[in-house]
Amino acid sequence: MSSASKTIPQPTGPDRRSILKAGAWSVPVVALAVAAPAASASTTANLALLPPQFGSSVPMFTPSLTQRYNASEPSGVVVGNTTSEVYTGPVILRLEVDRRLWDVTGFTYDTRDGEGARAASFSGPTLSDDRAVYTVSFAATVAPDTDSYTGILVRPVLTFLGDYPNDTLAPADAGASWVLVEPADAGASDNVFVNNPGSPVDAAPFGATVTADFELVTSGDGSAYRPTNATLTSIGPNPTAVEDRVTVGFDPALADDVVLQNIALNGAASPDLLSQRTNTVSGGRRSVDFAFTGPLAEGDVVTFTLLYSGGTGATPASTAGSQIAYVPVTPNDDNQRGRGQSFANQPGS
Repeated sequence: MSSASKTIPQPTGPDRRSILKAGAWSVPVVALAVAAPAASASTTANLALLPPQFGSSVPMFTPSLTQRYNASEPSGVVVGNTTSEVYTGPVILRLEVDRRLWDVTGFTYDTRDGEGARAASFSGPTLSDDRAVYTVSFAATVAPDTDSYTGILVRPVLTFLGDYPNDTLAPADAGASWVLVEPADAGASDNVFVNNPGSPVDAAPFGATVTADFELVTSGDGSAYRPTNATLTSIGPNPTAVEDRVTVGFDPALADDVVLQNIALNGAASPDLLSQRTNTVSGGRRSVDFAFTGPLAEGDVVTFTLLYSGGTGATPASTAGSQIAYVPVTPNDDNQRGRGQSFANQPGS
């Protein structure tokens, strides 16, 4: 048997990122001091940093774990031209992020000429405490009167690092900023674009992580995985709720039902802690739900094995997949921590 706890989006809830409406980006509210390049391009055009018409945010909690807020992903910025003068030459930008929240490994730029994105040169990060600054450069033509839809789209290649246990950060540290360094122009007020986090609200964070072992079972002319045992750990600081669920998913060819056995709470037998609620088939996968009959405090560990019965014996569908997940009684609860670790997928997923 092999262990699998793959942090990819679970089908029982949305991705950790919630899509923002177009144009819902923060207006620059700070002026960043930027040293001019040694050889500055001379231009009568005025370039401006504009918001892209897309974006996403990630849920974060304050270090005290008493409030939550959304941190905007620095998913991109548009270099536009607010004048009727064409600009051709170097374009140099700086992106500043908190290195505890984002890992940047590259940049692309798209001149909207139909050729798509291409790689941009970059350097960094230059570190100052937990702030990381990256410098990205490329040569391009910025057409006159270009806006968020027609200007040059610059995007970082980045990885989110703020999932549990690194999901606490002061809102003041969660912001990201873009600065246009080159070309220098007279309209410096529009050379900064800031992604500010949302306002914190009171929160009662809770959650659970899941790990599991899976077995590969032969059926018909094929085979498929199903979980054989699992461990669920409450990560708090607040307790989980009664009727929170453990959902087991597998190919219907492998079994008609599954029973949880050897249920233990912190090593002590607790056979009545989980009770089966539903057993359904949808989308080529059987899902069996078990509800908790009591809350779990921070640090509580639940273990159990899974015993299967029945099954059609048919050849499993290649797209079914197998998963075991912790799902709050209120799906997609904003207070849930560790969503990326609240489920375990079969090996190779």
